[in-house]
Amino acid sequence: MDARIDLDLNDVALFVRVVQARSFTAAARERGVPGSTVSRRIARLESVLGIRLLERTTRSLRLTDAGRTYFEHAERAVDDVWQGTDNVRELRKEPRGRVRILAPVVLGASVANVVYTCLARHPGVSIDLELDERRTDLLAEGYDIAILAGKVDNSADFVARELWRSSRKLLYASPRYLAARGTPRRLEDLARHDCVTTRATDGFATWTLTRGRHKRRITLAPRFYVNEFSAAHRAVLAGVGIAMLPEVRCAEDVAAKRLVRVLDGYEGESGGVHLLYRAHRSLTAAVRACIDHFLEELPATDPSRVIHKGRA
Repeated sequence: MDARIDLDLNDVALFVRVVQARSFTAAARERGVPGSTVSRRIARLESVLGIRLLERTTRSLRLTDAGRTYFEHAERAVDDVWQGTDNVRELRKEPRGRVRILAPVVLGASVANVVYTCLARHPGVSIDLELDERRTDLLAEGYDIAILAGKVDNSADFVARELWRSSRKLLYASPRYLAARGTPRRLEDLARHDCVTTRATDGFATWTLTRGRHKRRITLAPRFYVNEFSAAHRAVLAGVGIAMLPEVRCAEDVAAKRLVRVLDGYEGESGGVHLLYRAHRSLTAAVRACIDHFLEELPATDPSRVIHKGRA
């Protein structure tokens, strides 16, 4: 406890610089102080800690085992202080620059509305908004921010902030379609039905469905594929086939008997909507301003309004 009280953080920063420069003389020259001052302050630090950190001869400078351990912690701490100082200075500046944002098509209207208010709040910021359903490598493709629907894998490269939890995804069809083609009773029956999907690769789509603790993955060849929920929803209403759609989108149609839930008890995967950005600290003021604005404004967006945008 006494060491914490007596510790001079300037001495710690000086110790870090001495080790980095591998020289008392070089560190003294950078600080514009005599070499004797540097030696005295390092000795004071060692006295407070009660242990020797450096072994010094006329020709070399070597860390002791204790010094090496202390240096690893001290260097990180000093770096954090300087990074914090830079970040605070950035906050004083008006954010300027271009920010690239990726969002799914189904959330396009909601995201665009938040972009408009962000541009109004920060006149120096320009935004490139791309609407696409693909899952992308943000680092490789140069995006600063991504808004993704569904599950997000943990990564040391990115921070993922949940904006809202998505509605359950269930299987629906129109009464007209079921009257013509029959009602599936088992998952295997879907292979004999026309299906509408919002994601497909090389003509095939995979649905992951759970019932209680049991999970099943089925692969099918969709009769109609479209990468946007509103269009898929309209296709099911038109009797094109069976689709897995968010429950909140279809609630009114089920109540009005325009749609019927099929294979009751099975649910598709849902992972919410997340905002992703790079985990490292060197974000520009413009990117930070957009992140803060989106985290403030997007969660207040009514998900049901977003999902129903195709019928507005």
